[in-house]
Amino acid sequence: MTKLTITDIFYLEIREHNITIFTQHGVYHKYGTLNNELKTLSPHGFIKCSQNCIVSLGKIRRISNSRITLINNIHLHMSQHYAPKVLMAFSHYNISTK
Repeated sequence: MTKLTITDIFYLEIREHNITIFTQHGVYHKYGTLNNELKTLSPHGFIKCSQNCIVSLGKIRRISNSRITLINNIHLHMSQHYAPKVLMAFSHYNISTK
């Protein structure tokens, strides 16, 4: 069991209830649902960017077409379905943190 700091999390991915959490200190695994993780993390600036991925708005460097580039140069796919919400949240996040 490991205690994670929310600000260290870049993104989470899920495959069949197996959640992989990517942080600045390593990769961690847990069992659960992405919707439960989103309920916990959304108040802290996380948003769903595809059916199987939640990303931290604070870790996004830029969004171009359907590609999210994180501050650690990792690239994530953003589905068309989630794009409007992600773009709006990213825009609001950038305005509120400046």
